[in-house]
Amino acid sequence: MARINPRMIFFDYGQTLLHEETFDLRAAYEAFIPHLHPKENVDIDKMMELSDELYDDLRKRAFTNSVEVSFEAYFNFLLDMFDLSCDLPILECEKLYWFSACPAEVLPGLPETLIELDRRGIRTAVISNISFSSESMKARIDNHLDHKLEFIVTSSETVLRKPEKWIFLRALQKSGLRAEECWYVGDDIHCDVGGALGVGMHPVWYDSGHSCFYERAAAEITDEMRPQMDIINHYSELLDLLD
Repeated sequence: MARINPRMIFFDYGQTLLHEETFDLRAAYEAFIPHLHPKENVDIDKMMELSDELYDDLRKRAFTNSVEVSFEAYFNFLLDMFDLSCDLPILECEKLYWFSACPAEVLPGLPETLIELDRRGIRTAVISNISFSSESMKARIDNHLDHKLEFIVTSSETVLRKPEKWIFLRALQKSGLRAEECWYVGDDIHCDVGGALGVGMHPVWYDSGHSCFYERAAAEITDEMRPQMDIINHYSELLDLLD
């Protein structure tokens, strides 16, 4: 695949735009205590136990088959299992859960790179495997970056996760561009590099060396993939790839 300057660069979210090192489930549930009713049904330890067991099954049965389960479905099921209700709208529930559990930081060099891409007229957007909605992800990103990404596509809204083609096709449909006019930057070889190649986008593997708290599919760069992609370790190197 010949490399040409893109009209648009799509970014993965986790460990690509923002680094999220840990996820504290107890902190998430404890943040909900003022909003859950009736109070006598709130048992954080039991909620965590059920949540862990459910997530383990989801990982084995859904995620391994590239099927996403939305936070809304998961959270409503959890509330039903404990005969609880929550007095917050679902978008506020998403944000409270996510932001309480998971601190984040911007990856080095990203703000400057986004400014330069904007200066060059290269559009930017996000394609992410995540159970949260695009609205909550926008709020998350806006809390950390001044740059306004054009749009966000999440697997919670496309049902199937990367590396399946559908989430990429939805992003292309929103962009009005062809796959060969776009690059995709992500840190996961299987989902990001493999998924982008599968639809004809030019992949850029962001190998930052940052740790990841969730389990990934094992994958390596193959001899077939290597000539069709680029690798960066810092965002300044992304700009070096442009003519």
